[in-house]
Amino acid sequence: MGQPTKKTKPQKYREEVITTNGINIRVGLWHGTKQTIVCLHGLSGNLYSMKPLAERLNRFGYRVLSYDLRGRGKSDKPKSGYGFKNHIKDLRGIIAHYKIKNPIFFAHSFGCMIALRYAIAYPELVKAMILMDGGGLLSLLKRIQVLKVLKQSFERLDITYPSVSEYLKLIKNSPLVPHWSKEIEEYFRLELDKKEDGFVCHMPGFVMEEELKEMGGSMYFHKIFKNLIQNPKKVISKVKENKHLEFEKIESPTLILRATEMNLFPNDDLLPKESFESMLNRIPYSIGKEIKTNHYGILFDKLKDRDESIENFLSGLNGRKRFN
Repeated sequence: MGQPTKKTKPQKYREEVITTNGINIRVGLWHGTKQTIVCLHGLSGNLYSMKPLAERLNRFGYRVLSYDLRGRGKSDKPKSGYGFKNHIKDLRGIIAHYKIKNPIFFAHSFGCMIALRYAIAYPELVKAMILMDGGGLLSLLKRIQVLKVLKQSFERLDITYPSVSEYLKLIKNSPLVPHWSKEIEEYFRLELDKKEDGFVCHMPGFVMEEELKEMGGSMYFHKIFKNLIQNPKKVISKVKENKHLEFEKIESPTLILRATEMNLFPNDDLLPKESFESMLNRIPYSIGKEIKTNHYGILFDKLKDRDESIENFLSGLNGRKRFN
């Protein structure tokens, strides 16, 4: 593959709110002269989750866009209307609003699932994808293990913290954050909303519950079993819907990065090796790289392997319209 383009200074950045699919979405945009990269954050993240990596890509001249998924950050938080179908409609509206032709998707965790579904539905419209530690199809046992990991991030929702420092102390002591840094501190500062009696996380708990319900799950194990007993057909339908993806329909070159290190306990990786290898076998023009870090480290840590893999992948796209 060719060498990455020489770095430049970060380009002008702006934030704005646009309306699409009936809701307001906050968008962050780094101006650039090269192709547009659209960032898709994780389940409880927001547009700032991708900021350090977005700025790095912008220094290579790419126009980079990141946004708060519905229910997160400064985007609207409707009481219902979550799930991948609505996220894809939102994404289509954003792409149309900014007149983006053949975007490159850069996604983490839950965002990978949105990117993959978009690329399956509209294979001719996607230039390429970079997927970080997400998007794999998981067994029921693995889904339960993943929920145990995610529950750690649920604990910060719907709690009023007396100060920013109290919130940062909680995050800093979390085993999910491998290495504390300025970037991590800035991100978690920015995800707080000021209220009269303190600070709360940007994402309400009901949004998380609605998202998981759309996948046949819940934040609470007892609710999973309750829903299964009360409405088994609906739950099973949701699980099946999210278990069968036609990866073979994807036409765009895809880089898949897998975090190999444990999050809370051994073998709790969110993209298991067998799922990673299955994606590589089934997605026609995919390549993979394993990165020695955990699910959150792959997003926030300074990682030479990750950065070189991404930059070499992007430089290899130069002059190539599409794979057919």
